[in-house]
This record gives sequence, structure tokens and C-alpha cells, in this order.
Amino acid sequence: MAILLLDTTVASFLHPKKRGSTLRRLYEPHLRDQLLALSFQTVAELFLWGEQNQWGEPQRHALGLFISRFIVIPYDQDLARVWARVMNQARSSGRRLESGDAWIAATAVHRGITLVTHDMDLAGATVTGLKVICHA
Repeated sequence: MAILLLDTTVASFLHPKKRGSTLRRLYEPHLRDQLLALSFQTVAELFLWGEQNQWGEPQRHALGLFISRFIVIPYDQDLARVWARVMNQARSSGRRLESGDAWIAATAVHRGITLVTHDMDLAGATVTGLKVICHA
């Protein structure tokens, strides 16, 4: 059993509201019987989902329960150093990563785990140590 880091989009595919999603089905075979993790950045982005949609307390509580199903990888200073390296390598190779995407990629690199993403910016990033599964 491996640990896989899910980006925000792939994590959202697993939300009960997206149970019938075709995109969800693309990723399910990779995720089955694996330990699934989220970066602190993904957790923040998922909470933003509730804010933007003005969810009430029951939906926000359900979102918290959904997030609790995953291992959450927190911020630390070593991760910040890896983030800087990821941003620099992406820029040096002519790719622009959003700050949030770089935090997620840095989390995968820092922990030495595969990132499961539906974001071509992440899938195409030339970053040392970044292993990606992507169906975008």
C-alpha cells in the first residue's frame, strides 16, 4: 500500500457530490487500496469551495468529515525550502506554476510520494523528484 498525494481537483472528484463523475472513474483504479493524503494547501482550497458557495453549517460540517478521511500533510520549514526550489525549477524551465500548485507539488517532492493531479501545469512541470499520475 502506497501513500498518494491528491491535488485539489482529484480530491474533489472523491466528494460524495461527484459520485457519478466520469473523471472520478478515471482516477479510482489508481486510488484503490492506497493511503490518500492531502497537502495543507488542498485543505485550504477545499474550505474555499464551501466559502465561495456560501454553504451552511451542515454542508461545512460534512466537508470537514470528508477532509478527515485523508492524511493531511502540514506546512513545515523544510517544505517551504522545497517550495522555493519547485518554483525556481518551474520558472527556469519556462513554466509558470501558481503558488498553490507549487505548494502541492512541493509537498509531494518533500515527502517522496506520487502526486495524483488533473492539472496539466503540474503534470508537465519539470521538477526534480516530482512523480505524477494525470489523466487530464
